[in-house]
Amino acid sequence: MEVNGYENIRYVYFNNGYKNNGENTQNINNELDKDTFLKLLITQLANQNPLNPVEDKEFIAQLAQFSSLEQMQNLNKNITDIGNEILQSMDYLNLNSIEANVEILKELINIRKAMESYFNQDNQ
Repeated sequence: MEVNGYENIRYVYFNNGYKNNGENTQNINNELDKDTFLKLLITQLANQNPLNPVEDKEFIAQLAQFSSLEQMQNLNKNITDIGNEILQSMDYLNLNSIEANVEILKELINIRKAMESYFNQDNQ
């Protein structure tokens, strides 16, 4: 939507600290976060034609889509974090297993040495 020669997306990006020096808006980061989306929505509401307002259904649908997207992103982050924790736990388990095997081998070597010394004493 364009109002007074300004596109809302440029207005929102300008308010977020981005400068538009005549650059194409495609060069600006096109990722919208929740705050940017809400600012854009408020700007659309403030600048809509009073004789032909946008219906509430469209805004509700946009909010529902954005909410679903945000929940999916949070779920993806949580799954990634859980996967990383599982991998870290497996690394610790493998390390503990290796350390336990090393200790068992040390004890077996000590037992073998003790048996060899015992049998060598009997042969003399």
